[in-house]
Amino acid sequence: MTNNNSQKGFALPMIIGIVALVAVIGGISYFTTRQQSSVKNDAMVKIEEDAMKKDDNGVMMIKDIVVSMGALNSSGQAGKATLSDMNGKTKVVVEISGGVTGVPQPSHIHMGTILTPGAIIYPLNTVINGKAETILDVSLEMLDTKLPLAIMVHKSKDEAKIFVSGGDISKDGFPTITKKNGETMMKAGSYEVYAAEKVALASATHDVVLFFRASWCPTCRAVDSDIKANLGKIPSDLAILDVNYDNSSDLKKKYGVTYQHTFVQVDKDGNMIKKWSGSQTLSALVSEVK
Repeated sequence: MTNNNSQKGFALPMIIGIVALVAVIGGISYFTTRQQSSVKNDAMVKIEEDAMKKDDNGVMMIKDIVVSMGALNSSGQAGKATLSDMNGKTKVVVEISGGVTGVPQPSHIHMGTILTPGAIIYPLNTVINGKAETILDVSLEMLDTKLPLAIMVHKSKDEAKIFVSGGDISKDGFPTITKKNGETMMKAGSYEVYAAEKVALASATHDVVLFFRASWCPTCRAVDSDIKANLGKIPSDLAILDVNYDNSSDLKKKYGVTYQHTFVQVDKDGNMIKKWSGSQTLSALVSEVK
């Protein structure tokens, strides 16, 4: 019995010592992890800061957006595409590996996604030996208004129906563009839901047209669909604001709107410049703007 008690007396301090040692090691591990996490977070903040810049008016502008280019149709051609702001234009650099040396591969920015690519909206220079650089006469802000978009690379000119690489230009890549005072800026060439503050913001650089439409109106739905299908064709100096006809009594009274499918062009103070109805397409709408 004495021997057993002695062993128990010896075991208890040993157990306490082991527990203490584990606690110390755990504390060191936790502290190290927190430090690494802090470094990682600091790095992420730096990346986010580097991805933005301010113009002379203090407006936050997008600098670079990186699109991951994945291999398609077992091509093995993957890489990245970098979109950079070039003072109102966009530089697109496509870099992919695994292609056949010297074989030109057409590339474009398509409407839609890599799973369901639609019509070509912007042609890009041909990829040769895995690289192509293009300057688009369109701003990153404009591209943001046309999402979803996808960058697609074709196998060759003769096999243009086969995609070998593609990447979605994600909405997440575009930081919110704001003014110093926190107001949201209107985007160039946009079609957005009406908000009173957008009229003044948009009118600083855009013509503004209010589109009074109702969801139950067939002709309204037709022109709404046409605008959405042709977002890339909205002039960069035009903002179309979608007004809910059924819930906008004050606006209808202000502009004398008595039926749906009515368009009202306004100035920065919301004063009516012109009113018309019946435009069935985006192009018809644009032709009416003064």
